[in-house]
Amino acid sequence: MENQILPELSTKIQGLFYLSESEAPLVIEKLGVLPKEQLNAKIAELNAAAPEALINVKPEDFFEKILKSADPNDDIVVANANKFQELHTFLKGNFSGIQVTRIEDGVKVPIIITAFLPDNTCIALTTYAIES
Repeated sequence: MENQILPELSTKIQGLFYLSESEAPLVIEKLGVLPKEQLNAKIAELNAAAPEALINVKPEDFFEKILKSADPNDDIVVANANKFQELHTFLKGNFSGIQVTRIEDGVKVPIIITAFLPDNTCIALTTYAIES
């Protein structure tokens, strides 16, 4: 199943950027088979962050905020926001345990979207926001 879903996921994030005070692409990382209760510790470890710096955001809220904050007069930003909605729909249809984590300990804020395949392999989509 992974062999089919990951290429499709790669296609979904191609040309997709998280817009903040900068534009950051999304990158797929395979975290391997991982118990869900160890996910936050793994995210903290991979990002050399203190566990208390991790802030979990409801996926629905995260993706909705992207759509609502898109300037309706900017076709490129609206198209990007719509691609995020398509990504969210794809994740919900093919993965479980979707989680959005922000690491808030500086101006560059890592954003990690994690989700699990049916075999408990964890996939992470990483990006970042610049928030000064």
